[in-house]
Amino acid sequence: MKIFITSLIASTILLLAVFTVQAQTTPLRSHYPDTLWSETDTFYVKSSTMERPFPFTTTQGDTVDLGTDGYEGMSFRVYTTTDTLTIPYVNAPFIQHAYIPIASPNSSIIYKLRFNLQSSVFSDDYIEANTGQASFSIPETYELANIILYLSDCSEKTGNYPDTEYSQKVVQHFAPFKNHAIVQLLNQQCSEERPYHPYYNFRENSICYTFEGDKLVYGNPYTHVMGDWQGVQGSLFREFAYLVQDFATQSRFREFYQENAAYYQALEQRQEELMPVRQMWDWLEAEFPIKIQSYKVFFSPLIGGSHSTQRFYHGSYRDSKFYEVAMFVNGPESVDQRAEYSEQRKEGLLSGVVFTEIDHNYVNPTTTKHRNKVNSIFDDREIWTKPGGDTDNYTTPSAVFNEYMTHALFCLYVQDTYDEETVGYVIDARENLMTERRHYIKFAQFNEKLAELYKSKAADETVADLYPKILEWAESVE
Repeated sequence: MKIFITSLIASTILLLAVFTVQAQTTPLRSHYPDTLWSETDTFYVKSSTMERPFPFTTTQGDTVDLGTDGYEGMSFRVYTTTDTLTIPYVNAPFIQHAYIPIASPNSSIIYKLRFNLQSSVFSDDYIEANTGQASFSIPETYELANIILYLSDCSEKTGNYPDTEYSQKVVQHFAPFKNHAIVQLLNQQCSEERPYHPYYNFRENSICYTFEGDKLVYGNPYTHVMGDWQGVQGSLFREFAYLVQDFATQSRFREFYQENAAYYQALEQRQEELMPVRQMWDWLEAEFPIKIQSYKVFFSPLIGGSHSTQRFYHGSYRDSKFYEVAMFVNGPESVDQRAEYSEQRKEGLLSGVVFTEIDHNYVNPTTTKHRNKVNSIFDDREIWTKPGGDTDNYTTPSAVFNEYMTHALFCLYVQDTYDEETVGYVIDARENLMTERRHYIKFAQFNEKLAELYKSKAADETVADLYPKILEWAESVE
C-alpha cells in the first residue's frame, strides 16, 4: 500500500505541474473595470459574424446574457450612444466570459458576454485527410477508459459487462488494481440511481487524450465530448486524469494494449466489413438535406450495448463547412459469436447499432422543424411508452419521437438493402427490441405506417418530406 501511495503522490505532483502550465484551460472570466455609458436606455451587441446587432435595454433586469461559439478570429462589439468596446476571443478552445457594466440615466445592467468552448479544433490538414472518410478504431485511451469502467460498478450497472476470452484476459491482468482510487471513485459516481451519465461521461471524454511515451497528454482534435457544457468540471476523465495516469502506470496498461494489438486490428477490420458506413451515409443523405463530411466509429470489445453519438465541427456550428460525427458502439463479436448467422444477417444486425446513431444527426434537426407538433403528440407518454426499459432516459416529447423515428428509419434502410430473409429477421428483432425491451409500446404500428408512407411516396419525395404525414397518423393513435 505504501508503494501505491508513493507512486500516486509522485504522479499527482507531476500532473499538477502540467495543470499549472495549462491554467488557461479554466474559464476566463473577466470583469471589465469601467462602466459603459449610454445617453439612452438602449445598447447594442454584435459579433463579428452577425449581420445585425442585438438591441438591449438597461431597464430589462439585473443581467443580460448573449454569446456564441468561440473560435479563432471571433470577437464581440458592445456599443452605446457614447462608448464602444470590442472583445476578442482569446481563450481557444475553452470558454471565455466577460462581465460588462452598462449604465444609462434611468438604470444599469451587467452584460455577460459568453464565448462557448470549442469541442474540437480541426486543422486544415485534418479536414483534407478526413473529408469523405469513415474510420473504425479502438483508440488506446478509449480502451483504457473501458478497462477501468469494466473493473468498476459502472459497467455491470449499465449492462456493459460482456463475458469473453478478451474480458477474462482483462480481469486476469487488471484484477489486482480493482481497488485503485480511480475505480473506487467511479464506483461512487455510479452509485446513484442513474449510472449511465458517469459511464458515458468517463468513456467518451477519454478520446480527448493520447499517450506521449507513457504520459497522458490532453489535447488533439477533440477537447470536450460530453458533460457540463462549460467543459471544466464536466469531464470525469479530465477531472480524474491524474488518477487515470497512475492506474495506467501501475497496471502496465500500455504493455497490455501492445500485447493485444493484433486482436484490436482484427476487430477493426471486421467492424468495417460488417458496418458499411459509406452505404448508410449515402442512403441517409439521399433522404435528408443535411450533409456530414466525416464519420469516426470508436468501439471496444468491453461495450455491451450502450451507444452514443456526438457531432464535432470546425469554427461556427451554423456556418461550418466540416462536420464530423463520432459514434461510440460495441464491437463485432456480439454477432460473430453466433455461428448460425449468415453474413447478411450479421451485417444487418450490426449495422443497426451504428445506423441508429448516424441517423440521429439527420432525424433530430428535422424534428426541430416540427417541434410544436411533435410536442403536442408525444407529450402523452402513456400512449407511446411505459415505465421501465430505457424510456425514462428520454425525458422530452422530441426525444421519444426521435427514438421512434431513428429505429423505423433503420427498418426502411434494411428493406432497401438486404434479401427477404434478412429483412424479415432484422425487422422482427428491431420491433422486439423497441417494444419488449425498451418499452416503446407503439413501435410496431409506427414502423408499419412509416414503411407504408415510404413505399407510396412520390419519386421526388424524401423521408424528410414524410414528417407531416407520419405526425398526422400519430395524432390519431390512442
